Amino acid sequence: MKVQELRQLLADADRKLMEKAFVESYKQFPKAKKEEIDFMIQEILKGEDVKKTEKDALPDFQALEGEITEFIENAYAQNYLVPNRSVPKSKRSKWRFLVKDYIKKLEKVPLESEYYDTAVKLLTDIYKLMCDSCNTYYFSSDDPFRSIGWSQPDLYALVAIKTFACGYSREKIAAMILLAATGGISREDLPVMQEAVLIRELKTADVKYMAIEEAKSFVAKCGEQLQKEKKYSHTEFYLRENINNLCDLILLLEISLSEPEEGLSYYFSKCQEKDKEIVLYKALWLVPWADGDDKLWLDIYRYGLKKKIQPRDSLKKEYQKRLESYETKRRNDTASMGSDQKRVF
Repeated sequence: MKVQELRQLLADADRKLMEKAFVESYKQFPKAKKEEIDFMIQEILKGEDVKKTEKDALPDFQALEGEITEFIENAYAQNYLVPNRSVPKSKRSKWRFLVKDYIKKLEKVPLESEYYDTAVKLLTDIYKLMCDSCNTYYFSSDDPFRSIGWSQPDLYALVAIKTFACGYSREKIAAMILLAATGGISREDLPVMQEAVLIRELKTADVKYMAIEEAKSFVAKCGEQLQKEKKYSHTEFYLRENINNLCDLILLLEISLSEPEEGLSYYFSKCQEKDKEIVLYKALWLVPWADGDDKLWLDIYRYGLKKKIQPRDSLKKEYQKRLESYETKRRNDTASMGSDQKRVF
């Protein structure tokens, strides 16, 4: 019934029946909402003005959801790029302002809101659209992330933070792995940038192990699909890229858990590069992304030597440089420790 109808009904109602109706209605509210309702009732009974609730403060979320859903559908139909009757020509170039506004509004939806999960899903869908737009022209831009004023790692970080705000689950971790390691990439970014963000947001060892399991599961599925594809097809190329990106993530996770050797064994067995020297080069390239030191770099290099890999000349020079740096640091640390012990005695 409408508010005006309710007021008319209450005006003619018996007090006892009105109290009974009010109490029975109050019982229907979930426990999580009763604290907010209690405060509002107390304010009204004191004769004070009712302050705006969360629903009043937020825009009409259902209308916003419908608008964003329609926008995404039009984007994938290329209605912001090619002539059509769904999106007027004058509005097609303004897509970037729409996306900025959508992200701003979705970002403001609080954790306790009943719309929070839907907001996260819509935010994720927008991120996916921007990624897909890096591979296929859906807008008149060759770098959609730059067009909306967001770097890809920053927008991914927003999605990750919002996704994990309510806790971790296999489904959430798996979804964030796919967003980080697969899909389109901005011209200014690399998959490892999103992977580094993901590792940062996985706060405990347990969830990191969970992420490794999920990533390995995706590698297995990609491997099975790869066997069915024709050589040199677009699908084969993307499957190999996905496997390599997932292997990068797994190695970075293993390093963050102080278990690099186990990660290296998997990395060298699953990477899709035919030349194992390139696999070694890529593993060494990941060291800075793992905040690794000279010791980690040297350990990976020596692991490659155990595998009978002959590193390129530039890696050999880098090895000598890092070895000297590492040995110098170790000698200095030893000397400093000896001085401290002398001062103690």
